[in-house]
Amino acid sequence: MLEPMADNQITITEEGAFIPRSLFNHEAEIVETLRRAADQVAAAERPRPGQPERVEMPDFSPEMRWIKEHKHEYAGQWVALDGDRLISHGMNAKEVFAAADQSGVEDPFFSHLEPADALPFGGW
Repeated sequence: MLEPMADNQITITEEGAFIPRSLFNHEAEIVETLRRAADQVAAAERPRPGQPERVEMPDFSPEMRWIKEHKHEYAGQWVALDGDRLISHGMNAKEVFAAADQSGVEDPFFSHLEPADALPFGGW
């Protein structure tokens, strides 16, 4: 709800704005009040400097379930998934990525499936 204009009040809700009939000939005041309200909403929704913006994490449970069920079949290979659907697989990551790109899937999930007997990698 906004500040009253003189003795009249413009009320703004999610459904829209209520403008009293007595203000119908005061377009400039109405526009200014609505502009201030829009600025207040925009400022409230804008992330504050120095504060992280919340981002919703995608749900990768279908992909994780597929990997758990099929990791032995594709051990040592790269796989590209769309949910629980295999798009492409192979030993060459570049070829798997290219095949996934050609499939038309917007955001495929890629993973290299290590063989069960692979030694752990510690890095440098």
